[in-house]
Amino acid sequence: MENRKDKRFGERNDVLIKNRCQAPETAANGGVNAYTHDLSVTGARIRTKQDFPVGHVIRIGIDLKRTQKSFKVDAEVIWTRKSKNGKRFDIGVEFLHSVPDSYILLIAHFCGKQVEIPSSVSPESPAS
Repeated sequence: MENRKDKRFGERNDVLIKNRCQAPETAANGGVNAYTHDLSVTGARIRTKQDFPVGHVIRIGIDLKRTQKSFKVDAEVIWTRKSKNGKRFDIGVEFLHSVPDSYILLIAHFCGKQVEIPSSVSPESPAS
């Protein structure tokens, strides 16, 4: 029985993994290249050359090939295992969507629709 929150889609997308605390200007020097095996709006299975401990929070950038969109999101490593050949690792991550942009982008990606992400929400005026 699968213990999944949402439907997974088998997709190979390029991923850059970095330490969540790493400064943005050092990302090119300190990132780990990887790729997705499957992806959902709440998480992914990622294949990488480096293992990450369960519970570790990483920042990942994913380039969605089919829709040519990309997004960055923090993710918690939920599980990890060595690949069959022992040279790589598969890690299961749960996305920690702090803003709805990445969540909406993934829904639009899977539904195949062009959905615009609102730039801001206007607060209601106080009653007079």
